[in-house]
Amino acid sequence: MTPNFTNELLVLLDGLGRTLLVSGIGITLGMALGMLMGAARHARIPVLSQLIACYANLFRCTPLLVQVVMLYFALPDLGVKLSPFETSWLALGLWGAAYHTEIFRAGFGAVNPNEVLAARALGMSAPRAFLDITVPLGARAAIPAATTMAITQFRSSSFMIAVGYQELTYVANRMVADTFKVFQVFGIAALAYLIVSNVIAMASRRLEKAVAVPGLGAVK
Repeated sequence: MTPNFTNELLVLLDGLGRTLLVSGIGITLGMALGMLMGAARHARIPVLSQLIACYANLFRCTPLLVQVVMLYFALPDLGVKLSPFETSWLALGLWGAAYHTEIFRAGFGAVNPNEVLAARALGMSAPRAFLDITVPLGARAAIPAATTMAITQFRSSSFMIAVGYQELTYVANRMVADTFKVFQVFGIAALAYLIVSNVIAMASRRLEKAVAVPGLGAVK
């Protein structure tokens, strides 16, 4: 391994670390907001449910790149200036939350209503039945779709090149401009995205097995 290659690899790994940082924050934020807003949508809370539906529709029906540019270049006109790092995780979080909202809403809606009725018959209040019955079962049902969205958020961190955040794609692009090693550099970058995405998928499958309900079939 030549010194030049070692240095290039270290630079790419540094970019990957930055990608993992903003992706981790964005995914966590997106899932947390998505679960809360999905619960509100499932409960059909007047006004709030409609507002959340408008939010989800807005962020799902506009390109992430447009949202990133608006956060970074348009907000300063309103007196709010975000750094490339802040823009990156916030954009990923708000965009992901729109999809996670519908994912968790569908998960909560997939819970057998008879189980909730049984809990109410045993004396549970509606909020307690939702927290103890609907949330655990609905979240379990939402794991596959939420995982797919988390992987999509991770891969979409490459859009942050638009605001100069030095994540993996930004670093690879700059390196290619200096070395002209397109295949080698972007090949390593692509491999890194592939490995991390598969790690997330494997962790998700382990989680599904860990929370599987006995007697309802094993996760393959």
